[in-house]
Amino acid sequence: DKHKFERFLPTGGAFFAGSIFGPVTYTPCPVLAWKNVNGKPEIVAAGTMMNADAARIVVKRIVLTGYPVRVHKRHATVKYMFYKPDDVKWFKPAELYSKHGLRGNIIESVGEHGTMKCLFNAPIKQHDTVCLPLYKRVYPKYAPSDGQDILNVK
Repeated sequence: DKHKFERFLPTGGAFFAGSIFGPVTYTPCPVLAWKNVNGKPEIVAAGTMMNADAARIVVKRIVLTGYPVRVHKRHATVKYMFYKPDDVKWFKPAELYSKHGLRGNIIESVGEHGTMKCLFNAPIKQHDTVCLPLYKRVYPKYAPSDGQDILNVK
């Protein structure tokens, strides 16, 4: 299960999932979220607990943008998305999209400053913006193990 990270809880009756470290409880347990307003508690959200799932993560969406500097029908040379050729090589399998709804892929890196050649599914225009969506895990934080046990007390 993947859930999108939201910085603020919007009004209007939308459904959201939140994660906490807390005591073990059984579902469906009622949950109330409170906020202090002028020293008085005010209810912000109400809901029920979801089942515990170790595979459930919260991801944050980040969009990298670049601009086509040379356009020839479906091919474009895109600048300002990356600054190193190694970054272009790393993201080569990822799919690109444009603000006008085109889909495309990275063909190759050009030069030493992160410029790249891209191929789109239809002719691209000079004033379009090329986007690359990325998703980053926010919760639970991933901490790689270095082989030492943190709880090992001597």
